[in-house]
Amino acid sequence: MRSWYGFKPYFWVLVISFVFVLPITKLQAATAFDHSAWDAFLKKFVNEKGDVNYQAVKKDSAGLNDYLKSLAAVDAVTISGWPREEAVAYWLNAYHAAMIKLVVENYPVRSVQRIPGFWDIAAVRLGLARLADDNLSLNDIRIKNLIGIYRDEKIHLVLSLAAKGGPRLPREAFTGSKVEGQLFLLTRQFVKDPAFVAVEPGRKKIRISRLFKWYGQDFNLDFGISEPFGKFSKIETAVLSFLAHYLEDEAKQEYLQEGRFKIEYPTFDWSLNDWQAGAS
Repeated sequence: MRSWYGFKPYFWVLVISFVFVLPITKLQAATAFDHSAWDAFLKKFVNEKGDVNYQAVKKDSAGLNDYLKSLAAVDAVTISGWPREEAVAYWLNAYHAAMIKLVVENYPVRSVQRIPGFWDIAAVRLGLARLADDNLSLNDIRIKNLIGIYRDEKIHLVLSLAAKGGPRLPREAFTGSKVEGQLFLLTRQFVKDPAFVAVEPGRKKIRISRLFKWYGQDFNLDFGISEPFGKFSKIETAVLSFLAHYLEDEAKQEYLQEGRFKIEYPTFDWSLNDWQAGAS
C-alpha cells in the first residue's frame, strides 16, 4: 500500500536497476535516435551549474543547427510509434535544443521574458513541416508532447527555463535507454537543492520553487489523494507528498506530514542562465 508521500523507496531501487541493468531490446535498438551530437554540444557549451555559453554558441552554432535538422527529419507519426522511453528522450532534448536556439537568435538578452512570445514561438519543425501541427513551440512540447501524453510530473523539474531560478540544464543528452533513471536522479537533485526546496523541520514555513505553484495540478498525476491534508488544498497536498517522497529524509517526511507550517513561493529569478554573465 502506498504511503501518503508516494511509493516506497525500494520501488525506485527496482526502477533504477531496471533502467541501468537490463539490456536494450531489439525494438528499442531499432528505433533509437542518435543524440550523441547533442551530448557533445552540451558538454562543450554548458557548465556544471547548468549555465549556457550563449555567446560562444552564437559564434559557433553549426552543431546546434545540425542537431535541430536531425530532429526535424523525423515526423510525428514515426515518433508516436517509438517506445515510450525513446519518445520522451527525443522531446526532452528537442525542447532544450529549441530553447537554446531561440535564446541565441535574440542574444544578448538578460531574460527570456524580454523576448516577445518566447514560449509560444514555433521553434521545432518536424518531418511533415507543411502540416501546422508539426511546427511546435516550447509550450507545445511541454504541455502536449510530454505532460499531455506521458503524464509524468518529474518532467517539470528537468526542463530548463533558460533562467537562474529554474531547473539546471543537464550536461548530458537524454537517451531512451537511460531516460527513466535520468528523470529520477535529476528530480531528486532538484528537490534536495535548498535553492529550490528549503524544508527544515521545526520551522514555521517552507520555501519551494514557484514551479510547484505554476504546475501544481500535474502533481496530482501520481501523488494526489482523495482528501486534502490538513489546511492544505488537494494540489498542495500532492506537492507535499511528492516532496516528502523525493527528499528521502524521515525527519522531513514527518515534518511535512504534520503540516504545521506555511508554504512560501519565493520570487522566481528570470535572469538568463548565461555562462558568461555568471563568470563576470
